Amino acid sequence: MVKIVIILYFSLACTLLNAQELHIVTEDFPPFNFQQEGVTKGLASEVVTAVLHEANLDADIRFYPWARAYMLALHQKNHLIYSMARIPEREDLFYWVGSISPYQTSFYKLTSRHDIKINSLEDAKRYLVGVSLADVTTVYLQEKGFSKLQMVPDDTQNLHKLTAKRVDIIAYEENSFLHKLNEQNLNPQDYERVWRVQGLTDELYMALNRNSDITLFTKLRKALQRIKDNGVYEGIHRRYLSCQLSGNCQ
Repeated sequence: MVKIVIILYFSLACTLLNAQELHIVTEDFPPFNFQQEGVTKGLASEVVTAVLHEANLDADIRFYPWARAYMLALHQKNHLIYSMARIPEREDLFYWVGSISPYQTSFYKLTSRHDIKINSLEDAKRYLVGVSLADVTTVYLQEKGFSKLQMVPDDTQNLHKLTAKRVDIIAYEENSFLHKLNEQNLNPQDYERVWRVQGLTDELYMALNRNSDITLFTKLRKALQRIKDNGVYEGIHRRYLSCQLSGNCQ
């Protein structure tokens, strides 16, 4: 009888452990999340890693094109996604663990395109805009009545389309844009920021699939709050701000 009870206990323990198995998905989005020689790096990645440590959880972070990462988190239980903008269209689709970093989005054009003049969001509707599938920018611009959108799977393709003059402007997170130019060996002087999109300037979040175990969500949420309270979160942000100013981010 004792042996049966022990077997049942371990069986139940394994079931609960498997029920809470966490999967983490994201995209290449420096300086927030990226890989360098197979190692996960970035401001947001460090925050997520700190949350896992604080919550005593272990999970691999897997990188995908944004559209695929988003669909996995949307449809697969216990899948966490970051760094994601929180907009009304997504509000009821996920459990929102919490904010992990501020972000700012602007329209960019080629410096040589003197014909492009943007002094308002309405002005930008006149131009062909490069956007990415399932991206918050695409959703936001569609909601605002933009009809001249060209979609591609990822932002790197958008940058190359802008460079080749196949689109007039693209919307890009400002810090990420500078990293991407460097990564692609492109000259920053060839590109110009023409308008900050206030509706796409806010906070990036960690979010969990809506059908996930509520205990897992609670554990992650409390862990994020604890690292904000104990200074770990602020320390990560301060270090990344320092490296941005020095131009020596690794």
